[in-house]
Amino acid sequence: MSTDERREELFQNEVAKAEVIAGLRHALDMHYGRFVKAARADWERLIGSDPSDACVTVRVSTDEPAAIKGSGFLKSRRSVSKSSGESSLPRFAH
Repeated sequence: MSTDERREELFQNEVAKAEVIAGLRHALDMHYGRFVKAARADWERLIGSDPSDACVTVRVSTDEPAAIKGSGFLKSRRSVSKSSGESSLPRFAH
């Protein structure tokens, strides 16, 4: 195999790799677009489409841990009224 043929083969391999990368990027872009569209539809269905919602941004990242300390539901500000007798129901069921 001559030097020119070897260069041509290497060039063709690089072109093929670039085409594969471009195809993967296109597929990811399409998938991400569908993901964002579905998230927007869910947001509007569940929350509503108030014009002030346009200022809300959501970031999805895999760099952060799955659970963040302090995340979850906020505690109620109501004081829990204790009855004189023990209830058979758990506190959250009242």
